[in-house]
Amino acid sequence: MTRFFIAVITSLFLVTSAFAADVDGEWSVMFNAAEGGTTVPMTITVDGEDAKAMAGTDELTGTYKDGKLTLEGPMYVPEAGMTSTLNMDATIDGDKMTGTATWDMYSADVIGTRK
Repeated sequence: MTRFFIAVITSLFLVTSAFAADVDGEWSVMFNAAEGGTTVPMTITVDGEDAKAMAGTDELTGTYKDGKLTLEGPMYVPEAGMTSTLNMDATIDGDKMTGTATWDMYSADVIGTRK
């Protein structure tokens, strides 16, 4: 019986790791707001449910669970010439990302593709 539980727990860990690994990589993320848009190259890594993204030198942190990626942190936007806090919620489906974000006082749609 103990072997059965160990096998189940190991299988769940491997399945969770496989889903997380599907997010890791280089992404091109477009933020489209009514005021304009920008495209940001982002490197995303996931360890368990902890997610981290690098956008240039800016580090965003958050979670990835059940296909949902949540990131938050300071991000510089060259078109605006300033840094503000980005809050992003997106769904990952293969090599596609869709969602919403807020940055400073702006709301944006998020569309991303893995490079």
